[in-house]
Amino acid sequence: MIRKAAIVSISGPYLKNQEVNIIKKEKPWGIILFKRNILSKNQAINLIKKIRKIMKDKNYPILIDEEGGMVSRLSNFLNNSIYNQKYFGELYELNKKIGASFYKIYIDSLSKVLINIGININTSPVLDLLKNKTHKVIGNRSYSSNPSIVNELGRLCIKFYKKNKIATVIKHIPGHGGANSDSHLKLPRIYDNYTLLKRNDFKCFKNMSSFFGMRAHIL
Repeated sequence: MIRKAAIVSISGPYLKNQEVNIIKKEKPWGIILFKRNILSKNQAINLIKKIRKIMKDKNYPILIDEEGGMVSRLSNFLNNSIYNQKYFGELYELNKKIGASFYKIYIDSLSKVLINIGININTSPVLDLLKNKTHKVIGNRSYSSNPSIVNELGRLCIKFYKKNKIATVIKHIPGHGGANSDSHLKLPRIYDNYTLLKRNDFKCFKNMSSFFGMRAHIL
């Protein structure tokens, strides 16, 4: 089946007839779910089953933003609020072995929930470098102000999700950490020196084996 090179969303927790017709006709590459689409675990399972039935593909790409912390689309039935990436970054900085082990347990546990629902792509990890001027839209979604820690935890995140057969989406290339505005509302401009960006922000994304990546809306 030839699909359009587009990922789309739907308006609510249940497919409308118009949406069913659009999916059948346009055949988008995948569908991303937001909090507005998820009322409960069983409702989400049934929604995804219906989407895959329409597409006649049991492995059809279903994406979600389940980073933990302030970005949690499953919050109607799963409390993932304390597990932001900065939480794991600080733990890893104190003790790499314990931090990595605990992060694996977390991702394995979350993966079981995602797989049970039917989600096979999580738009994580966030690899933006935390700085003094980083806008709160990123904030504790970042692992650390240390590019090596961001890079190391990013690679671990991808590795652990892959073992659970969930694809990842690294973001926000080439780095939103130097932006002091929210790119959802206006175009952030970054004036940092290119050499420093290469040494720090760009380093966070280096040698990642993620299947997918998301670009930042920045200048």
